[in-house]
Amino acid sequence: MPPKVLADVDNLAEKHSLTRSEVIRQSLTIYLHLIENMGSLLRPIAFQVKPSQISYARRGDVSILKMPTGHAIVTGSTSSGAVGPKEFDRVKVDGQVLGKFLARVALMDVITTGAFPLLLSLTLGVEKQSTGAAISEGVSREARSIGLDPQQVLLENTEDNFETVQTGAGLTVVGLANENELRLGKTLPGDLIVAVGRPKVGEEVIAAEARGEIADLRNVAQLCQCRYVHDISAVGGFGIASEAKMMAYGVGRQLKLWEKSGVDLNKSAGPATVVLVTIDGERLEDLTSLISKPINVIGEIL
Repeated sequence: MPPKVLADVDNLAEKHSLTRSEVIRQSLTIYLHLIENMGSLLRPIAFQVKPSQISYARRGDVSILKMPTGHAIVTGSTSSGAVGPKEFDRVKVDGQVLGKFLARVALMDVITTGAFPLLLSLTLGVEKQSTGAAISEGVSREARSIGLDPQQVLLENTEDNFETVQTGAGLTVVGLANENELRLGKTLPGDLIVAVGRPKVGEEVIAAEARGEIADLRNVAQLCQCRYVHDISAVGGFGIASEAKMMAYGVGRQLKLWEKSGVDLNKSAGPATVVLVTIDGERLEDLTSLISKPINVIGEIL
């Protein structure tokens, strides 16, 4: 052993009237006990959390549970009815297309907060074969597009007791983040609010995606990596104006919407066809160079 360690051992031995070998023996015994029982020793400190210690926050369809450990559990959910391949569906689309957009909406909601998705729970009001399987495959493909393994993260439940004539589906995504890395409340006074994509709903969506007019998960991933992007939020059925107001009010600021924004601010954006971001006006050119989708400044934070 190094001389300093031997000196420390000798000091302990003299202090407690023990021999050097006895100090070393007892130290090894305590050390081995700690190693063997590390899990049970740490668990009460790091992982035992009482409900009263959890703080809850909401942003649209997203719930954020802030834990005393410094972590945050983020959940996002979406649902669909009368859209699919069945006889009485109002909007006729293939099951895989429905699954893709279900996944896109819920994943966008979670990812835009800065959380990493860990679990996707798919609840289907249809039979497993063949409608349910097609929807599940659509969800799986969208999950794979951001590096998730559906075999590990996707749970599903189907209705196999009764025959259904109309499609119903829901998806919940659970994510995890370090609380200090959440993308919430980062918007600053003077920021521009920029819409990426155009609001589309129903039968408009498929054609608009083919033309490159709507936001997707790849765009969200790109935006999340940009330090000059402050807050990010996916727009759904309430429209751009409503979502922009939530972003402004969330940081205690007022919002000035631009009358000539070039986009319908009140139209439903359906399955998250638009993503809003807040940025410093000087970085607008950087944003337009990064994203190849339609980009419109819709207002500013006062």
